[in-house]
Amino acid sequence: MDTKLYERIHTADIPTDLKTALQDMAQAAEAMLPSLNHLQQRRYPILLDHLIGEAISPAMEPHWWETTLYFWSQAAHELGSPGSELLGSIEKLQPLLASRLGTGGEVTLREITMDTVMGICLLSDTLTEPKKYFVAPNVYSLAQAHFNQYARFHAIYAGKAPVGFVMIVDGEPEEDKGGKPVYFLWRFMIAEPFQGRGYGRQAIQRLVEYVRTRPEATELLVSCGQGEGSPQGFYESFGFTLTGEVLDDEVVLRLPLV
Repeated sequence: MDTKLYERIHTADIPTDLKTALQDMAQAAEAMLPSLNHLQQRRYPILLDHLIGEAISPAMEPHWWETTLYFWSQAAHELGSPGSELLGSIEKLQPLLASRLGTGGEVTLREITMDTVMGICLLSDTLTEPKKYFVAPNVYSLAQAHFNQYARFHAIYAGKAPVGFVMIVDGEPEEDKGGKPVYFLWRFMIAEPFQGRGYGRQAIQRLVEYVRTRPEATELLVSCGQGEGSPQGFYESFGFTLTGEVLDDEVVLRLPLV
């Protein structure tokens, strides 16, 4: 194991079982690193270093530990038997980190900063087929927002953990409706390791609460593709209904706000 990394864990004021589990994972990750692709070799050690920092100092924000374990686990699964040691170490470490750092919490929409933007973009890489084909990568959405004055975007947090991304068209005047402002859910995603926990519904609720405060906001629109992996059922379960319109081969749904 890297000497500095070992010393950092060894000298940390943390429970012995957690210290041992961190050392085991770091050793297994370091052994597996040469088998990863070039991009993983650059990204994953950064996430691992942050994970160790979180374990040592729980007050650190944000918490990426669940995302980090997910990425390393996926890489280990892809390698097969060479990744078995890492998977075993992650299995032991995960409940210890959950106990020390906690999981979940209140869902909020927060600003994306210079310190968090890389991690928010990486959340897109957690999505698996076919879901990943139904939403553009977060890095692409942020680039588009740079050129659209009506784009408004946020990271979705559950407690201290970034778990997703949302972007809307915030009040763009629609010529066909006499300049009435349009509110459109442009992009929305919850990272794979955080799906099924209710964070998506809570995030939409936070978004609806915001849109209701905007000028002349009477509805929130969204469009989505259809087929396996489509989020259409999720939106309908929240109260969105089909308008009959099709936008760029995607069906349009409407949620009344008044």
